[in-house]
Amino acid sequence: MADFQQQGPITTLHRLNPDRSQEALTYFAQPNVGNGVALILPCLISEFDGSALPEIVQQLSELDWLGRVIVGIDGADSNSFETAQTLFSQLPQPTTVVWNDSSGMKEFDRKIGISPGTGKGRNLWRCVGVANGFTEIDTIVVHDADISTYEASFVARLAYPIADERLGFDFVKGFYPRFDEAGLNGRVTRLLVWPLLESLISLAPENPRLRYLASFRYPLAGEFASRISVANSIAMPEHWGVDIALLIAAQSLGVAVAQTDLTDRYDHKHQLLSADDADLGLHHMARDVISTLLSVAGLHEVDADVFDESLQHAVSAHHANSISNGIPINEPEESAAVALFSKLVRETQSALPPELPSWDQLRLEFPDCVQDLASLVESHSTSPGATRSSP
Repeated sequence: MADFQQQGPITTLHRLNPDRSQEALTYFAQPNVGNGVALILPCLISEFDGSALPEIVQQLSELDWLGRVIVGIDGADSNSFETAQTLFSQLPQPTTVVWNDSSGMKEFDRKIGISPGTGKGRNLWRCVGVANGFTEIDTIVVHDADISTYEASFVARLAYPIADERLGFDFVKGFYPRFDEAGLNGRVTRLLVWPLLESLISLAPENPRLRYLASFRYPLAGEFASRISVANSIAMPEHWGVDIALLIAAQSLGVAVAQTDLTDRYDHKHQLLSADDADLGLHHMARDVISTLLSVAGLHEVDADVFDESLQHAVSAHHANSISNGIPINEPEESAAVALFSKLVRETQSALPPELPSWDQLRLEFPDCVQDLASLVESHSTSPGATRSSP
């Protein structure tokens, strides 16, 4: 059962009425209302071997109101990219599949002065550029491709607060609880982000950025929606702190921000902790998140003792919550995450990689960049409707 608490400088949109997801879908069932909405789906080619992505495609096929789907594919060769196009050709919406690792795409990056790289942030950045090639698109929705508890209503729930002028939001973040039959998930959010924000706020209690971030129920959620004009103004991070950085970018632009309750239970592919390898899994993610939050706070280090105190309270609270809800407690995983995160906040933080330039900036420097990108995507495509505008 949702509450109706409003905290901080953003608006929280609760699911007080269990039919609200259906009502959001009904709103978009009106003629032409959804034409300006595009779903952006950043994918790894490895996700095509799992069960989540085909189910997502099946559910998306029911959204006949959705104006367009744009899929960014990372890690594909020519054969696997063709396989990806085949899967997404099942969708009834005009669908664009973007081959991020093609030689032509690498040459495109070189021409506009972008260094070689890969990752979700770059995938998302390129898909925003592709979306600019379709003049009818005014709102983008983004979600991950590995959601095992996917509901097609997520797209409408995220887009609705922007599309309905009575609400008037410009940027919307999703939130949800993450758990499964093995216990609570979302360890980086539960056991790092929340205790770290609390400890940083104790050092900089008047910092408006930290207070703003503390208003979000799930700041690391990969699900959000944005007016494309807002997305075009944002320089895109390429590190694991991208979700937090996007929230700060929205705040800096002074746009109307909301968070919306998506579902009662959410889960996706689990990253390994990789406690012994700083370049993999949650270990790498945690390091980038710590660096991002310190940058946001304008601080160079964490008060580790205060962090540990907040962390131990979080551990006790989540332990109690699990017992209260009859959810198993994975003590070894919780303990390993606690030990790693406590260690990482004590380390000297490394510099984050530079951000990718906003599309507004790129179009000033390279006026034809969006058209050149559209032509390149079209040259890779075998899917009808991949590049032409929706009717």
